[in-house]
Amino acid sequence: MKLIDAVRLRHGERFAVLAVNAGQDKATVASFMNRLGVGYPAALDESSKIAKSYGVVGLPTTFLIDGQGVVRGKIVGETDAAMLERHVQTLLK
Repeated sequence: MKLIDAVRLRHGERFAVLAVNAGQDKATVASFMNRLGVGYPAALDESSKIAKSYGVVGLPTTFLIDGQGVVRGKIVGETDAAMLERHVQTLLK
């Protein structure tokens, strides 16, 4: 998540990030996000309804969604800076 935050900061307002936390309560998520110290918000998906609707089968899963709301990329599992940057560059073109 810190890697994602670094990419977000590099691209400024051209790139927004929203974490979606599946299956945990508000206090747990707030504590986790605070400890991480990332600069983007986390939405709650306590019942995992959003995760299920997007077909998430493992965590972490990263979706890259364009300005029209269309999913343009998906990374299942952890990623590295180079892979994430490639996905973001493709999305921003």
